[in-house]
Amino acid sequence: MKKIAISLGIIGVVAAIVIGATTAFFSDTETSEGNTFSAGTIDIAIDTENPWTSPYEVGDLKPGETGYINFDITNEGTNPVNVSKTLTNIAGDGGAKNYDCTQIDEDWNYSASSEPECVAEAGVPKDDVATQIIYDLSVEVYNDQGAMIWWQAIYTDADEKSITEVYGDDGGDYVVLGMIPVGGHMKVTQSYHFNSLAGNEYQGDAMSFDITIKGDQMAQENGYTKVALENKSGAPVWDILLGDDIEGTLNYQTKGPKFNYNFTGKVKTTGDYTLLYVGSTNNYPCVGSVMLGTDSFTVGVAKTISGQVTTGDITSGKIWLIPSNSYVGGVMTSWPEANILFETGLINYDQN
Repeated sequence: MKKIAISLGIIGVVAAIVIGATTAFFSDTETSEGNTFSAGTIDIAIDTENPWTSPYEVGDLKPGETGYINFDITNEGTNPVNVSKTLTNIAGDGGAKNYDCTQIDEDWNYSASSEPECVAEAGVPKDDVATQIIYDLSVEVYNDQGAMIWWQAIYTDADEKSITEVYGDDGGDYVVLGMIPVGGHMKVTQSYHFNSLAGNEYQGDAMSFDITIKGDQMAQENGYTKVALENKSGAPVWDILLGDDIEGTLNYQTKGPKFNYNFTGKVKTTGDYTLLYVGSTNNYPCVGSVMLGTDSFTVGVAKTISGQVTTGDITSGKIWLIPSNSYVGGVMTSWPEANILFETGLINYDQN
């Protein structure tokens, strides 16, 4: 037993010598110094104000007339920003101005702005003038060089959407305006049409509200963001066609060596479709576009195209879903506008 113990001890010493000897092999060590991590910024200004405090007033509108509230949103941060808008604290004023309606009928014992309003309201005051304001909203996006790279009519007079239909009875529902690149800006045009059919019950009425503009970073959970695709009326307005089921949503990773995406949508006509990246300044025939994926779609049935693309050609631009037979040899050879799903905002992708 003693001899065995001594032998094991010798083996242990030899092993230690061998292990220690490995440190004498050739080697090299490199150290990267001064590495940093920095967080970008999200910051917007409205009409050069930051913070934005100036109020707007659209006064003395009569049925059939239009008032405007226009402003410019500047991206002052170091990251592209998704911008959305809402109205809050929507309140109607029935126009009471100490006109004694008892002069008309002793049972009408409230006040109104005029005798015609008293007669039209027939003793029941109305303060819902917001329901009579038809709302138009459109945007234009410019890059840091001052060139317009995208525009969109979000609501037009033909949509016949009132303030309350767009933002909710009490406000607070957000409308997505689109993406503003770093150093770029967005012109927002809003028109308020007083319904030409509004009657005397709205004489002297008023409405007050707050406007809130929100700027969000592009990437959200797991580094993904999304943009909606819609069918549109076409040039020059490119109004989103509302009230149908023809639409889609693209989820994509905003940063990384590969463009990872997932698109789900419905089309107007059954057939094969191609998901296409189009640069922000490219239009038909879309030279320099990138085909992301293809699949067969059936009307009324949601379909998904997903995958990843390794290319340096995808940066900031548009995403379309187009009939595959209109895209040959890397360019569009026809323009089936009615069957295309167009972007409702530019994407922004960084491959680094």
